[in-house]
Amino acid sequence: MPPRKPSRAQASAATSAPDPRFAEQPSLFDEAAAAPPAQAAAAAHPAGAPSAATGLRVQAPGQRLRSPAGKAFERERERIERLRQQLQTLDAVGLAHRAQCAQRLAPLQQQETELRRRMVHALDAWFDGARKGLSPTQLALLRQIVIAQSHSLALAGDADMAALHDRRSPQTLAEQRRERAQAMHQELQQDFADALDTELPAFDPDNPDASLHATIDHLRQRLSEQDELKKAKRAQRQARRKPSAAQETAAAHLADADATLRLLYRQLASALHPDRASDAAEVAQKHALMSAVNAAYAQRDLVALLELQWRAELVDPEHLERVGEQRLKSLTLLLKQQAAALERDRQASQQRWCAEFGLPPYIAFSPTSLHDMLQDQLEDLEAAIDAMQHDLQQVEALPTLKPWLNEQRRLVREAERLDQRLAALDPWG
Repeated sequence: MPPRKPSRAQASAATSAPDPRFAEQPSLFDEAAAAPPAQAAAAAHPAGAPSAATGLRVQAPGQRLRSPAGKAFERERERIERLRQQLQTLDAVGLAHRAQCAQRLAPLQQQETELRRRMVHALDAWFDGARKGLSPTQLALLRQIVIAQSHSLALAGDADMAALHDRRSPQTLAEQRRERAQAMHQELQQDFADALDTELPAFDPDNPDASLHATIDHLRQRLSEQDELKKAKRAQRQARRKPSAAQETAAAHLADADATLRLLYRQLASALHPDRASDAAEVAQKHALMSAVNAAYAQRDLVALLELQWRAELVDPEHLERVGEQRLKSLTLLLKQQAAALERDRQASQQRWCAEFGLPPYIAFSPTSLHDMLQDQLEDLEAAIDAMQHDLQQVEALPTLKPWLNEQRRLVREAERLDQRLAALDPWG
């Protein structure tokens, strides 16, 4: 077999003066590398055998490892690739649906909001002394509707509706906010303060929001301290126990995996140093590769580092076949950790998208389910807009306003009865 053509990095190193920054790293896959000198000499390749590579290697694309450890390595790498594709698909689907919502849903939502504002102003006009004909009961119901609708719009940031609410409501928005914050502070004091053996910050009625945030931050800090204390005690108990053989093996694999990652990074950093480049174009290429190496190392992304090694022309296609079983198990452990992190990222991404779009947890996140939900939302909004336009016509004149109010009273009572029935079914009520 003719000798393999040296890479540009190897040719540059051969023609340049020795530099301690570019000292050749021992092979991570060379089982003799970590052995004492006498054992290492005995384990050297005989004359005529392929020379050991000088760095961490990954097989060429398409090559498969046949040993059990090699197959496990391949399975984890394929799992990582699947998870990456799933993450990309999630983001692509989510971004596409977000664009659809902005294009089709947002205009209808704005139209509905404007109709609600018009309805509040139309109903509020009946409190003008010049408009007569409503009984005290009807006026009370009218006030209740105006307060509820203006409150909802005010919470969405409508300052005009906030001012209207405070004119008609017996309790202003600020008073309601202070009352809710104080009630929550009392609940936190009852539920957590004694259990956590701590005294909460005093509630400041002049700054209810800041006071509540300070209380929550205090509880979080106390919970974190207790959690750290539990972890320290657990670590002390574990330290007193003699580790089992399985635990010792796992610890050895983890240490070997960390050492492997560090050495791979150093090898790539040495090979990609700009001083090894022969021209400006190669300097730019090495700089781009090194930036990717730094990002991959920070994320403990073994697969990305191996792929970058291939791009940097540091790959010996046959070398991984000569890797020892124990070293492959250590590398596989790194891949398992990376796959577990990607799985957490996938679940978190799906949860974020579902929360943004209001997709129930029992419905699969998919283009079909999102499309169906969007169609339901569009139909509901269109129906609500039609109903609100009809209601606006009804509340303009007294002959149609009274029947409309009677219908609203019936709907309110029906909702109250439903709430009572549901409360009766609640076993924790």
